Amino acid sequence: MDASTFDRLPIIVAETAPIHDEAGNIVDLEWIDANTMMNELILPEGGSVVGTHVFKFDPSYRESDMAKAVLKCMETGEPATFYTRQGRAAKKLSKIMKTMLLPTERGVLSCSHEVTDIVQERDEAIGRAELLRLACDHALHGIAIADHTGSLLYMNDALSELTGHTLDEMMGQHVDTLMGPGQAMRSEALQRKLDSNDMIRHVSDAEIVSLSGERIRVSIALNNAYLPGESDPVYIMHIQDVREERRKAHELSEALQSAEQATRMKSEFLANMSHEIRTPLNGVLGMAQTLVHDDLTPSQAEQVSIILESGRSLMVLLNDILDLSKIEAGKMQVSPVPGDLRHKLNGLYRMHETAAKEKGIELELFVAPDVPAALVFDAVRVRQCVGNLISNAIKFTARGEVQVVVTSQDQGAGEHLVTIHVADTGCGIAQDKIDGIFESFSQADGSTTRKFGGTGLGLSITRQLARMMGGDVSAVSEEGRGSVFTLTFTAPATEMCTTASSARPVALPRRMPRRGLSGSRALVVDDNGINLRVARTFLEPYGVTVSVAEDGNEALAALEEATFDIVLMDIHMPGLDGAEAFRRLRQSEGMNRRVPVIALTADSMAGDREKYLSMGFDGYVSKPIDERALLTAMGQTLNAGADAGTMQAAG
Repeated sequence: MDASTFDRLPIIVAETAPIHDEAGNIVDLEWIDANTMMNELILPEGGSVVGTHVFKFDPSYRESDMAKAVLKCMETGEPATFYTRQGRAAKKLSKIMKTMLLPTERGVLSCSHEVTDIVQERDEAIGRAELLRLACDHALHGIAIADHTGSLLYMNDALSELTGHTLDEMMGQHVDTLMGPGQAMRSEALQRKLDSNDMIRHVSDAEIVSLSGERIRVSIALNNAYLPGESDPVYIMHIQDVREERRKAHELSEALQSAEQATRMKSEFLANMSHEIRTPLNGVLGMAQTLVHDDLTPSQAEQVSIILESGRSLMVLLNDILDLSKIEAGKMQVSPVPGDLRHKLNGLYRMHETAAKEKGIELELFVAPDVPAALVFDAVRVRQCVGNLISNAIKFTARGEVQVVVTSQDQGAGEHLVTIHVADTGCGIAQDKIDGIFESFSQADGSTTRKFGGTGLGLSITRQLARMMGGDVSAVSEEGRGSVFTLTFTAPATEMCTTASSARPVALPRRMPRRGLSGSRALVVDDNGINLRVARTFLEPYGVTVSVAEDGNEALAALEEATFDIVLMDIHMPGLDGAEAFRRLRQSEGMNRRVPVIALTADSMAGDREKYLSMGFDGYVSKPIDERALLTAMGQTLNAGADAGTMQAAG
C-alpha cells in the first residue's frame, strides 16, 4: 500500500522495523513508513518521522504497551490487537485507541484509530452486567434462567445452596432436573400462556428436589424476556423457600384459632356465669321487692333498701362484664330506630338528678336548639353511654356541678353529628393517665377502685359503643380541676311517628288490681323453685291465679288439662327447654295453642329480645325479674290479646 493510500485513511498508520546490535539483539525500532496523520500527531511542527529511531526519539516508548506488542509481533510473526490509553497518540488525543499490528517483510505495520465511545459503552455494559450478576449471585432467594427449550443457562448461589446442585453440573440440563418433573411449568394456565407467546407473569407454589432427594416447598415467580435480536424468549425464575414462612403462617393460624376459641369460650363462660348468677340474684331481688310492700319497721325498711341497692349494683357490674364480652365476641349490635333524643336525655337527667342532689352537686342539662327533635339512633346504647359518663362525673365529684351540653352539626344528606359534653368539677385525671382510662379494667390509679368502686369497664364499653355508632369518646382533664368527656355519634334526622302502642302507659299501680291482670290465669314454667316462688309473690297480690311447672314437658301437660290466659316460660330448663316447648305448643291442636307466651331468661346477650320475639313469643322479660317490668309486659300482652279478640269479633 503506497503512502497516498495511507493518507486517505482516517487512521494512524506507521510501519516499524527492528534495529539490531552486532549480536543480533533488537536494541531499537525505526519508523520506516508513516502516513500524514501519524506525522502530524508525532511532529505537529512539521516534518516526517520516517527514519527516526523510536526509543531515541522518546525513551519512554521502550516500556510502553505499544513497543512491547510490536516486539512480540516481530518475534512471533502473529498479528495482535489491543486497546490503550498509553502511547503518544492516545495521550495527545486523550482518547482510547484501538491498534492492530500486522507482521510485514521488514517489520510490523500498525494501524490505530480512536474507539473511546465504543470502549466506554463496552465498559459501562460490562459494569452493568457485573452489577446484575453480583445482584443475582448474592440474592437471598434462588434465581434460575432457562432458554426457550428449558435448558438451564444460569443459577445463583442461593439456589445452589438450597438444592445442593452447582451451576457447572446443571448448565445445559433441562430445568426439570432441578425442579422435579413438570414442576416449573405444571400449571395448565401457565402452559396456555407459554403456547400463546404472551409476556408471562406467573406465581405459583411448587416443589424442588435437592441433591439429597429432599422435596422442598417453594414459591416460584416465573416471567419471560427477550434478549436483543433474539426471537425466542428466556425464562427467569425467582425461587423462594417458603417452608419457614408456611410453618409460621400455620402456627399463626393455629394461634389465631386458639385465640378465637378462647374468646368464644370466655364469651360462653361469661354468658353461662351471667345465667347462673342471675338465677339466684332473681330470688334475692324478687324477695326483697316483695318485702318492700310489707309493714316493716324503719330499720327493716332500711335493710331491705340496702339489699335492693346492693343487688342492683351487682347487676350493673354483671352487665358491664357481659357487655364487654359481647363486644369482644362481635355479638354487640346497635339498632337505630326513630326517637326523640331530647326526651331520652331528659329521662336520663331525672334518673341521675336524685343521686347528684344527695351529694350536694348541681346537675344541669342543656340541649342546643339546633338538635333535631327526631333522630334515628339506638336509644338503649346512647342512654348507656351518656349514663356511664354522668354516673362517673357524679361519682368523682365531691362538690360543685356536673353539666351535660348537647349540640349537633349537620353533615349533609340529612346526617347529623351529635356531640354530648359531660363536664364536672371533680378530682380530675393526670395527663399521663387519660389514655389508660379507656382501656378495659382500667382506672386512673389502683386506689380509685378501692375508694370509688367499679370494674373500670364503663369508659371502655362507652368508647367501643360510640365507635359502633360512628363516633367516639375523648377526654380532657386536669388534676384537681375536673374533667370534660365528649361523646359523639352520627344519626340521620327523621320525622317522628307516634303510634298508639308507643303512647300506651306502662306504669302499674302497686298492689291494686288492673284490668287484664285481675282474675287471669297464669302458668309459670321454671326449673328453679325460688323463681317460682318469686313469681307467685309478684302476681298473686294482683289477683292472678298462678299454676307452676318445672320443665317443658310438665308445661305441655298442664296446658293440655286446663286453659290459661298467659304463660311465663323460662328458656333454659333441663329435659325440654322453653324454646322447644313453645314450638310444640304452637304446632299442637290443644286449647291453649294460641295462648300468649312471655319468654323469661337469664340470658342478656345483644339481640336476645329480638331473637325470641322473632320466634313468635309475645313478650320478653330478662332475669333478675323486676316486678314492675313483669307486670307491665303481662298487662301489655293481655291487653293486646283482648284488643285483637275485639277486632276479630267486630269483623
